[in-house]
Amino acid sequence: MKKIIFFLLALLSLTACQKEVVQPKVYGRYVPERKDDFAWENEYAAFRMYGPALRPENPSNGVDLWLKASPELVVDSFYYREHVLGLPYHINYGKGLDCYKVGHTCGCGGLVVLTEEDGDYKTWIGGPYDRWEVLEQSPERFVFRLEYDSLLVAGHVLQESITITAEADNAMNKAEVVLTEQSPMSNDQLPILYVGGGVYLHDTIDHFEVYHKLGTVFYEENALSDKTAAKMNVDYNGSTSQGRIYITVQTPDADITDIQDGNLVAVKEYSLGDTLTYYFGASWSEWHDLR
Repeated sequence: MKKIIFFLLALLSLTACQKEVVQPKVYGRYVPERKDDFAWENEYAAFRMYGPALRPENPSNGVDLWLKASPELVVDSFYYREHVLGLPYHINYGKGLDCYKVGHTCGCGGLVVLTEEDGDYKTWIGGPYDRWEVLEQSPERFVFRLEYDSLLVAGHVLQESITITAEADNAMNKAEVVLTEQSPMSNDQLPILYVGGGVYLHDTIDHFEVYHKLGTVFYEENALSDKTAAKMNVDYNGSTSQGRIYITVQTPDADITDIQDGNLVAVKEYSLGDTLTYYFGASWSEWHDLR
């Protein structure tokens, strides 16, 4: 009898464990319904990068930022609300919003390549990705790779491979970059490259804080820096403020940590074929951990 009771208790315990649902903290996917976006998120923020269907609009290989009000996963609901319900994700309905302007810039932690000529540095920003691949997906970790075939740098066409890792309980994304030369467009030798992450300094607002030192850059701005998003929120609910955005990029052992061409950059000397690692992340003053 004792053996039977023990067996039944073990069976009940196993059944209870099977019913327990693991709530994912990290998520990402390819988004064909929004011109080939690739979007991902963890508890703290959501991000996206632009794909080939958006090429006619001259996007960059930069990173876009979506603000989140809580750890709840929002990527699918934001896209559904925008493209099915017709409710723009530029408006905060209580769960966050897309109010960050990227354009043809590095955006919020995108790749930056610098070259030097006559003592001055020139910034090179690429276009949308050509291919995507999910490498790992679990409730705690999401890893994907984007491939770019035509990053133009100083008359040379480079291929860019960037692998991004997002993890639960970590506000920073890890970016691993490999650049190789596809085909030279000139007979000139490729200059020395300085590669790493950057943050675009929006020039339409006052910058609350700009910090750059020893491989780390930090930027704080008004969340409604984009005029379109600002007008939408005023028209919808009279909101003239959506708090502040905090963005940081870290490139270990950076050679240059400074402002270049309106970008906060942390870059280091780079040789083609090497793997360069940097980190980027963001948060919002209106985020609350409700768990």
